[in-house]
Amino acid sequence: MKVEKGLLRYDTKVLMALSKSIGGSVQFFQWLVEAGYPELAAFSNFLQDDVEAEQWLVRNQFHWLGLLSHAIDGDPRSREWVRKQMHQANLMFVLACRDDEKAISWLRFMRLEILEVVAGEVRALRNKQELDRSYPYKMNY
Repeated sequence: MKVEKGLLRYDTKVLMALSKSIGGSVQFFQWLVEAGYPELAAFSNFLQDDVEAEQWLVRNQFHWLGLLSHAIDGDPRSREWVRKQMHQANLMFVLACRDDEKAISWLRFMRLEILEVVAGEVRALRNKQELDRSYPYKMNY
């Protein structure tokens, strides 16, 4: 499989399971692992700041998923890599994860609504993470 296609290499059903895993479903996370998509399970965990998941992605030749995550977080070098090395849909996905209306519209126009759904789960996760970090009464042990 060529990296260029990125998320487009996966069937809609698999991407839907990814969105549910990102949303916190242990059942869908487990399905990804058992159905032969451990890289997407690791990606789901890495989006939740699991450093070991990133290491697994790199060790198992799925560095591009780690770069997608870094691009979503706004890393300019990762975003540039995605722009140059991957299908445009992956960059639009990254931008949609940041609530970019033009990117969301592009995904709809290209009939890639599933990437819009996954991006929505990533946005919800990121919003929750930001809220957790800013909550003044949360203790970090």
